[in-house]
Parts: sequence; C-alpha cells; structure tokens
Amino acid sequence: MRNNAIQRRAGGVKLSSIILCVTVLVAGLPAWGRAQVNTGSNGSDGAFNPTVNTTINMSTHPTGIYQYSSVNIPTNVTVTFIPNANNTPVYWLVQNGVTINGVVSVSGQSVNGPLTQGGVGGPGGYRGGDGALGNSPSTAGQGPGGGGAGGQHGTYNYGNAFLVPLLGGSGGGGGNNLTFANGGGGGGGGAILIAASTSITVNGSISAFGGTPGNNAGYGSGGAIRLVASQISGSGSMDTYAANMGRIRFDTYDNEFSGYVRGQFSSGFQPIIIPSAGQLPQLTVTSVGGVPLSASPTGVLSTPDAVISAQQSSPMPVVVNCANLPLGTAITVTIRPISGEHTDLGLFGEDYF
Repeated sequence: MRNNAIQRRAGGVKLSSIILCVTVLVAGLPAWGRAQVNTGSNGSDGAFNPTVNTTINMSTHPTGIYQYSSVNIPTNVTVTFIPNANNTPVYWLVQNGVTINGVVSVSGQSVNGPLTQGGVGGPGGYRGGDGALGNSPSTAGQGPGGGGAGGQHGTYNYGNAFLVPLLGGSGGGGGNNLTFANGGGGGGGGAILIAASTSITVNGSISAFGGTPGNNAGYGSGGAIRLVASQISGSGSMDTYAANMGRIRFDTYDNEFSGYVRGQFSSGFQPIIIPSAGQLPQLTVTSVGGVPLSASPTGVLSTPDAVISAQQSSPMPVVVNCANLPLGTAITVTIRPISGEHTDLGLFGEDYF
C-alpha cells in the first residue's frame, strides 16, 4: 500500500465549472495463502430456507448484515428486499454452504408510463429522478452516476472492480418532454454480497437490474453482485442488466461456475469481506487548475466544487491523493462539464511521484 499524490494534466479543458467523479479501478491485490473462507458469521439468524416467495424487510437489520448458518433457496422461490432506513447493501454471511436454485433479486424499482415519481433503488442503490409536472421541472437521478434531469440514464456502477466497499447503481433522470406526459427515472440496482465458508452454488439466478423508466425518463444503472467462497459453481445466471451495466465479482479459489454472467465482471481472491474503517481505499481530488477543493465535495452543479476561469491555461493540472490502494492501481478521473461529453483521464504507475 502507499499514500502518494498523483498529478495528471487535463489537456485542452477550458471550463467555467466542472464536476469531478473519480472511479477507483483496482488492478491487483497481493496473493493470499489458500485457506477456508472465514465469513465471521455467528449463525445468529439461523438457517434461511424459504419455501414460498419471500420479501425481506431489512428494517430489522440496520447494517444490512445477516448471519446465517446456511442458505437454501429452492426452485420457484423468489427472494426480494425492502431497503432499510440506512439504505445499506445486503450482506449474507454464512457459516456453511449456500445453494440458490430459485431467484434472489436486489433490482431497482421500475416506473410505469407517466407516473412522475422516480423509482426506489434496490438496497444500496439510488433513487431515480422525478419527471416534470406542471411548473415543476424534472430532477436528476441520485447517486454518484445519477442520470441528468431530462431523461439521461444512470451511468455505470461507480464501485471499484473488487466491490470493496460495496456500492449499488445510480438512478435514472426524470423525463422532461414538453409535449408528452413525463415519467420518473428507474431506480438504481441494489448491491448484495454473499459470503460462505464452504461453497456457493447458483443454478437459479441473482439479479441487480437497473429499474425501467417511465415516459421520456432514464434507466437506473445496474447494481452489484459479489460472491465470496472457497468454491463457486452452478449453471444459473448473474445479471446486472440496464442501459449501463453493474458489476459482478467472484472471490474464490475454485471458480466452477458455468452459467450466464452479464455485467462488468472480475474474479480472483482477496479476503476482505466487510472492510473496517482503516481498510477502506481513499481517493480524493485535492485541486483542479490550482484551485483547492473541499475535503467533502458535493458534486452538485448549482454549487460547483471548483470554479475554473475560462482563461485557464491548458493543460490543466488535476491533483489526486490516495491511500490504502495496492501498488499498480489504475485510476480514472472522469471530468464532466455542465454540457457535452465527459472526458476520462487514465492515471497509471508513471504518474506516481
């Protein structure tokens, strides 16, 4: 791990104000000795073996953490969730094995037709924006990649490739067509982590879809699915479909899964299941064009975190500080102007100093 500053020049960018969104793309972690996965589960929630379609109200688990002794979802049984007040992802920590022959869904809520209220995100995902109604304009989808007001889709899942920490999808923007009735944006797909001490078998499906929008509105982005076990197998499906896909991560010694995977996929093995505060990656944009930024930027267009003079010289320096990232980490800084296309800047090893 290292704590360094990274500097990269954004060539040709001359903006009166910009919003910076930073995506950490972790390219590799150290190899770890092979051992049985320790999920830390104490089994206090017992065995989870539903026999009928089940909706889990997460209000009883404000941290989103469930400590099962085992999990078995049979064929023709669907498990869904009502997010808790903290809107945490779902964490299933399991002492023994997990078998999913039915359906587990943390998908975002869809919106029908002209209903103007944005869809609720799945657990850990973000709400869609509201559609225009009368004198009330449409609103943007929530989340770091929320779709802009006027029907833009939620952008891709902003979590890193390891899904540590776990992050759901962003909401789509509400519709803003002056001729037709406008609908709300789809909710962002939620996020789920399933960790088993022995094996996870999926012959059914796990889904984290972005919600379908109403009239003239944007789709929610796909959510996140992370599985951690000594072995992952089965012939089912893992799906984070939306206008912009979510992320799927397998952390396992033995990947025997032969089914369908749709999303930004990565695999390997790293043992951090739920990171403590000191283990979390830290990445901060500290200045743009010599203008210092707050340690807690808002990313809101109406109150920009950095106002850059139109006379700013080009190239423009963007300074990023990071900590708790593995050596060789690839970082992308995305610059989003008030209007027009975004610009991605890749920061690699040679940018360290």
